[in-house]
Amino acid sequence: MFYISVLAILVLLGHHHYAHRPVIMFNGEFLTMDGNDTVANSLGIHKGVIQAVGSFEQVKAEMLAYTNDANGLSVRLGIRRHDLKGKTALPGFLDAHGHFAAQGLSSLGIDVASPPFGVISTIDELLEVVAQQASEQSTSRWIIAFNYDDAGLQEQRHPTRLELDKAAPEHAVYLRHRSGHMGVANSKALLALDYRGAAPSSGLLQEQHAASVDRLLQEVPFWQQPRSLWNARNDYLRAGMTTVQDGYAGKSMYRLLRLVARTALLPQRVLVWPAHDKLSNKGAVQAIDWPVGDRRRAAIGAVKLIADGSPQGRTASLSQPYLADDVLGEDFRGLDYLPENELHKLILDYHAAGMQLAIHGNGDAAIQHIINGISRAQSISPRADARHIIVHAQTIGRSQLESLASMDVSVSFFPTHTFYWGDWYRSVVLGEERASKISPLASADMLGVRYSIHADAPVTPIDPMQMLWSASERLTASGFLLGATERVSRLRALRAMTIDVAWQNHLEHDRGSLEVGKLADVVVLSGNPLISENVRAIKVEQVWIGGGQYLP
Repeated sequence: MFYISVLAILVLLGHHHYAHRPVIMFNGEFLTMDGNDTVANSLGIHKGVIQAVGSFEQVKAEMLAYTNDANGLSVRLGIRRHDLKGKTALPGFLDAHGHFAAQGLSSLGIDVASPPFGVISTIDELLEVVAQQASEQSTSRWIIAFNYDDAGLQEQRHPTRLELDKAAPEHAVYLRHRSGHMGVANSKALLALDYRGAAPSSGLLQEQHAASVDRLLQEVPFWQQPRSLWNARNDYLRAGMTTVQDGYAGKSMYRLLRLVARTALLPQRVLVWPAHDKLSNKGAVQAIDWPVGDRRRAAIGAVKLIADGSPQGRTASLSQPYLADDVLGEDFRGLDYLPENELHKLILDYHAAGMQLAIHGNGDAAIQHIINGISRAQSISPRADARHIIVHAQTIGRSQLESLASMDVSVSFFPTHTFYWGDWYRSVVLGEERASKISPLASADMLGVRYSIHADAPVTPIDPMQMLWSASERLTASGFLLGATERVSRLRALRAMTIDVAWQNHLEHDRGSLEVGKLADVVVLSGNPLISENVRAIKVEQVWIGGGQYLP
């Protein structure tokens, strides 16, 4: 029912700006992200593809020659001109890792985000919002709250089951943590989730025990659900994301995204990473038999595995303990999502089957398990250009980066952690020395490890300028400079959101840079991100996908 309702609403709301005529975009500063980081003045587009790049006179001459010869007909008078009036343009941003379908989830419940995301600063304020919702909502429906974060609350702890029981005694209540790795349920929700005999007294459910998005959607009226995907569509457009990603997808979600992309209800291109545990039968590797069709509209990428949890929840698997905690003690090092031997078997089976892998690993212990598994797989079944990816790699060490460089394994880093959780890591989770080394982009460059950067939306906002700022500045929310030596240039960060994402996903042949023969996906910005004093204030003003113009 969810997918039918989504499609019905999007059919009514969808629109598409087709570009039947060739167009010259001129008088701009096109940061092409090609191999030489060329800056061009103009771009010629026809049939959704870039036909010419260079000065206005060069592009004009090439477009006239091209259109004169196309199909033996002259369409010179039909060439449109689009004046950028000196604005900066780039290749459309590619989402290196995110959860597109989950981006709009907060619209289906109540948003209880804490600073710097929202305004809920204390547990009492959070409980007051829950109680208010309970007074307005039928007891037959769950109260679902999104984006709570213990790191942003003054108490720096999770709400408890009993506190939620008191705030909403007649309702089932579930708070989904911003990280997506955990949540808190009250007593009624725990019963509904079948945690009868072994329900945790705190109500905190982590990792595999947390309520899934699919399970929560069962408690949302079906006619409200399409709003989530529609909001995600618009959020990504406003961010200039012309290729979106669902980084842990099942077959049903892929079919939905492929359908709406093919019918132009979703203007962006779609990249899906199938979730291993939504593909397999009792742990066995299976061929991905999902329909493909036009990969320019909807592509299937790497199979997603998960090796550990999140640093925010202290479930990332570390080689050294977290900072001492009253609940977890002094020696807690996190959790492995899978036993190492099982992880290694899966890596080998997928690798030997010729599939690309994207493996979630945050803690350095989990990352070492991944490295060992890929190394073993390559020794048993050598493959060139496999392009396996370690996702997040928050606490990866220097020696581990050296190993990746020798193995041709890349990383998708999550540098906005420095801003949103940097202070929390310094004081509560890792300590300053380890916190200063998270997301080590400069070290990866130095050691020859190619990487992309991502926002992991909706964990953090889908905001390329925030990603760019975090990668190049590494300032925490309090203004502390966290790991100055790991900063990179803005140009390097932009490449990590465009051409390097395309390469990482075997898509560099048709996107990621503004070059002849590639798809005409372009974003026009309000300022130049290479020189702007306040890069986070830059807005996306125009989005072009396949030569068609979309306004956020």
